[in-house]
Amino acid sequence: MLLASLLLACPQGASFDPAAELAALVDLPTPEERAARARELARRKEVSLEDWRAAMAGFGDFPPAAPGVHTERAELVVDGEVEPTDLTIFVPSSYAPGTPAPMVLLLHGAGGDGRSMAALWRETAERAGLLLLAPTDRGAAAGYTFQPRERLAALAALRWFRRRYDVDENRIHLSGVSRGGHLAWDLATRYPDRWAAFAPMIGGPSVALAGGRNNLRLVENVAPLAVRDLQGAQDDPRLLRNLRLAFQRLERAGAEHAALVEFADLGHDYRFDAVDWPAFLAAAARDPRPARLEHRACRLEEGRNRWLRITRFARSVKEEFKPRVDAARWNAAADETARLLLLQEKVDEATARLAVKRLGPGRFRAEGSGVARFELLLEPEDLDEDGRVTVAWHGKERRLRARPGKEVLLAEFAERFDRRFRPVAAVEVR
Repeated sequence: MLLASLLLACPQGASFDPAAELAALVDLPTPEERAARARELARRKEVSLEDWRAAMAGFGDFPPAAPGVHTERAELVVDGEVEPTDLTIFVPSSYAPGTPAPMVLLLHGAGGDGRSMAALWRETAERAGLLLLAPTDRGAAAGYTFQPRERLAALAALRWFRRRYDVDENRIHLSGVSRGGHLAWDLATRYPDRWAAFAPMIGGPSVALAGGRNNLRLVENVAPLAVRDLQGAQDDPRLLRNLRLAFQRLERAGAEHAALVEFADLGHDYRFDAVDWPAFLAAAARDPRPARLEHRACRLEEGRNRWLRITRFARSVKEEFKPRVDAARWNAAADETARLLLLQEKVDEATARLAVKRLGPGRFRAEGSGVARFELLLEPEDLDEDGRVTVAWHGKERRLRARPGKEVLLAEFAERFDRRFRPVAAVEVR
């Protein structure tokens, strides 16, 4: 059925418009359909690799949008299911299609909705020229439950929005309050390459292993981001403990722009105006091709960070297990936090860590643990003169052929439609 529809869409003799084909590719509802269509397009001989890359650089035909607050009902495809979702959108008066604008994805608290989040940020967004997207999650009344559906629903809303508004891929920011703060931490640690800045409020990371909830093990993933966390110091002691542990880890990881802002007189509350948001967000930008990447993961579908992707874990990597701690160390632990750190040591040992540095054209050095295979996604300038790459890994140098191809390029664009990063080759290192 899919092949027949594609043939009807592009009858023989019809002119072939790469821009229109890219739009149709990106708008297919499921990853499976997009992958199949990407393979079909890659076989079209009349469009070269460079022609595709040029079309991608100028991708998007965005209509004018009236300034102010709007609410739309969107049919989001979330993990293969259609979810009708209310989206509250704010468009600043400065927005002009053709000039990519920064945006903030806003995640509301339990019992709240997108409209309340947009109201919180509206004045700031107008001053800073920010687009706002605030989805109302269908299951949010129960609070955040750390389910993949919740994360995928937020990402589906972002995908929908980016197809309709001219968003700067390097200036997508993330924020949330309470339940939305927990979700923001989960999205940022699991998908760190989507964001430039991350601003959770009265929400934090989790140390629980049940249900794959532990994302404290992934906190180092957000070290390159600009982070501001607003938190009342009289809130749940466990939340405060987790947040302080997270920022200690970020400090050890060399995070240069991360700060936990505590309010001594507040409980489950914060002061929004404690941060100069226009200045903070204006200074934050994603680097689509950093020279060095480090990523931690325990789920393959979350093993991607810009041009780096983990494709197989070692047997030591586990998402859920029962940590075993030496009895003497456990008994000698001074308090509950010390015992938690002993457990977290075991969790960290069961977490894959991979760091890769680009040394020059066609030269990379990798180190890490818990990784059996990984993949590098390469742009033309990443290859040496012979179209190869050399990767130093576990004490050996591997010289690998990187064959530029349209299928790699189109498959990547189908999922991310990123105008700033357009890889043409992928090499897997074992």
